Amino acid sequence: MIEPQFAGYRVVDTIGSGALATIYKAEQESLGRTVAIKALKGSIAPSSSFAAQLDREAKVLGELFHANVVLLVDYRAAATDEPSFLVLEYVDGPSLAELVARRRVLRPEAAAAIGYQVAEGLAHTHERGVVHRDIKPQNVLLSRRGDVKIIDFGIAERERLPSVAEPLPARDGPERRHAAFGTPAYMSPEQILGDTVDARSDLFSLGVILYRMLTGTRPFEGEASGGVAARVGAPRLRRDAPVPFRERAPDVPRPLERVVMKLLQKNPSDRFSTAREVADELGTFLRSFSGASPQRLVVAALVEAGYVKDDVGRRPGVSDASTRRTRRSAMSVRGSALGFAAIGAGFVLFAGLSEVVASDSRTVRAAGSRPLELAPAQGGSLRVLATPWAEVAVDGQFVDTTPFARSIPLPPGPHFVTLTHPNARPESRQVQIRSGEVVTVDVALDLGEARDAGTDADDASASASSASSAAPSRAP
Repeated sequence: MIEPQFAGYRVVDTIGSGALATIYKAEQESLGRTVAIKALKGSIAPSSSFAAQLDREAKVLGELFHANVVLLVDYRAAATDEPSFLVLEYVDGPSLAELVARRRVLRPEAAAAIGYQVAEGLAHTHERGVVHRDIKPQNVLLSRRGDVKIIDFGIAERERLPSVAEPLPARDGPERRHAAFGTPAYMSPEQILGDTVDARSDLFSLGVILYRMLTGTRPFEGEASGGVAARVGAPRLRRDAPVPFRERAPDVPRPLERVVMKLLQKNPSDRFSTAREVADELGTFLRSFSGASPQRLVVAALVEAGYVKDDVGRRPGVSDASTRRTRRSAMSVRGSALGFAAIGAGFVLFAGLSEVVASDSRTVRAAGSRPLELAPAQGGSLRVLATPWAEVAVDGQFVDTTPFARSIPLPPGPHFVTLTHPNARPESRQVQIRSGEVVTVDVALDLGEARDAGTDADDASASASSASSAAPSRAP
């Protein structure tokens, strides 16, 4: 089969294909990094509403920049020799739909960790006036490092953009003039009826996802599958209570159950008001129930499902590539006086050094003293830029691969930054962090200088899942 051509990108593989679009794994030739391309099929006319929907998705994603929302890299409108396409961040793990299909029921802490990161991403989108309208397991991706990404904003509502709603047949009455876009099994009662929706509709969908992860099934028996049937069945969905949580998951902790059941309230005013409130509640539960970072808990779930390797003697949630990065990073900062757990909610800073251990798909230094708060009130932050891209470690702790949205909160004092790329010599910088200041490290790596011969390459066999409901939907 002849692979399509996209200027500036080399297609490596096909990830999935639907009626309107195809998702490809590709290499961005200018930077040598892996990306995902969502391209309209050649049969879709540039003037069609479907092409306009892709353009709209690009405009929505262009205003979002968050660790739990898939990153938009590029957008190209249809040209003479190529279709419209989005270039997106490549996520090297499964969708949540694939995970729950394989595991059926997740541990409470894993489900809460995934829900927490989805809520964080939704808080960012809602604060910018965006309602996703299609939150479901297929639209949640899990990276092998434990990051959760919301994808597919094709039917999202944006305050400053025209609505994509379409008129329903006249028999549905003047009070409901908009089609019920979305996936009925995960839609709120008001959305499935075609009523006006707001951010609380996405929260209902998140509640269905959490219920599904914790019980192995969805909360309402006999949900309509779609179309007219969905609208006919919606009054029952609005009236009937979900199957009692205790009948299906009696061992789920009560605080987590209360969060889920509040999300599933029929009346939007009875749910949480904002996704930020949901994230706070789930974060509090995780700190009290587990104490581990959300990323570590997600990686542990991927280990249990067989998506990430867990060799004998290694702590859960650590991949081969992570362990190799641990050894390389530890050597580069052996003289450092501090090591810290990776950034993110619930992560902590450790004082003192002993042996280096692997944890939560990143690396930390084992500490002999009490953990301290990661981002103290008097701290500063670090911003890292790298050309073309690099894996970033600070004080021996792997943080992320550039480009990433967040700055790194750090306590005042000296810190060591190491940047690594498979085709370049590692670069190290020492930075001085001062209270309230943002320090930027901007490094251009020389790709002509190869790494030491003994350096291991990252595991290239990661299963690829990326981007969109354009791929065939698989109900969990």
